[in-house]
Amino acid sequence: MISTSLARRASRVWRLTAGAALMAGVLAGCGGSTSQVDVFEPGRVLVFGDELSMLTNDGHKYTINAVDDNDALQCRGNPIWVQLLAARYGMVFSECNPDAVANPKAKMLATEGATVDELDTQIRTFTSGDSIRSDDLATVLVGMNDVLQAYASYPAESEDALTARMEEAGERAASHVNDLASSGARVLISTMPDMGDTPFAKAEDLEHGDVRSRVLSRLSSAFNRSMRLKLTNDGSKLGLLLLDDLMHSMVRVPRAYGLANTDTAVCDESAPPPTCTNNTLISSDSSPTPTVTNYLWADSTRPTPVVHNALGSQAVTRATNNPF
Repeated sequence: MISTSLARRASRVWRLTAGAALMAGVLAGCGGSTSQVDVFEPGRVLVFGDELSMLTNDGHKYTINAVDDNDALQCRGNPIWVQLLAARYGMVFSECNPDAVANPKAKMLATEGATVDELDTQIRTFTSGDSIRSDDLATVLVGMNDVLQAYASYPAESEDALTARMEEAGERAASHVNDLASSGARVLISTMPDMGDTPFAKAEDLEHGDVRSRVLSRLSSAFNRSMRLKLTNDGSKLGLLLLDDLMHSMVRVPRAYGLANTDTAVCDESAPPPTCTNNTLISSDSSPTPTVTNYLWADSTRPTPVVHNALGSQAVTRATNNPF
């Protein structure tokens, strides 16, 4: 069954943003400064990055997919963060369009395994057949695969060398984002999650008998820090999302987010994302029973819909409150 808890949380996102829009209208009607209350309304949502923002062609996600009692995919269930953002503006993706909306305005350009190099390719491919418009809202989330690829060279390559590589990758990511903004788009750019908090990192610690997780955390931090330092973030074109801080908070105080487990993956290894569904989760004799809503990690590196719901809420807030 589709998680009612996540549905309730998503509903709260719509109520909060609707209230914000109503207040803006009231202020404008009372003679308030239009520079403070004019709300940017995108004509399209363009999604760039890796699988943390991706829908496959048939609507699957790299997290826990929602299926009904007959095991049929319900692609609107357990929405990923960019689906929540697009829905705020009444948009859908062609990859998940069960109502057959004509000419979907949300464009899925993210790809599995994408690094900063692929981000550049995604943008170039899109602009080769289209152009960035002044009413485009672009999203960018990348870096996870850069860190994992760099870490695969450790310890043959020193941590110092890999850190320098991640700093350079972060700077290039910022440059691509700045270029998108300079082309006219408004951009929501997110930091990447801390790979040192993942089940993969914990398994590496156990296998090697050391603190490989700290190396992964430092590489993640190097990417995020250098990217943030190079962003032209004047508040008028860019909105910054802090996925790393969000997930750090979830790890520190899991009960505040309804989480019972922040260490292990909830998807059964026989059905990893994007094939993982609410019917293919691990079984456990301990309490509480593993569910869509009480685990942080879907697999060894990708989060559950709990994280997507929280990041989607953050994205909607930034998009509606930033002075775009």
